[in-house]
Amino acid sequence: MSSRRVLTMAAGRALLGVAALVKPLVPVRLRRDLDDRFFGAVFQVTRVTNDNYDSGTREQPAGSVD
Repeated sequence: MSSRRVLTMAAGRALLGVAALVKPLVPVRLRRDLDDRFFGAVFQVTRVTNDNYDSGTREQPAGSVD
């Protein structure tokens, strides 16, 4: 393995280790709320893209007039 990959893997393991140590200190309600906000935002971003998927409609650039 390249030294860059080894360093990246070590950094990732260190980050996960720190997260495992901090997790018990964060209240469950706060963790749940942060999780809901993050995945809700990801869902919202992907939903906007998928709303017109295969519906036969075409998006138009903002400011165009038909």
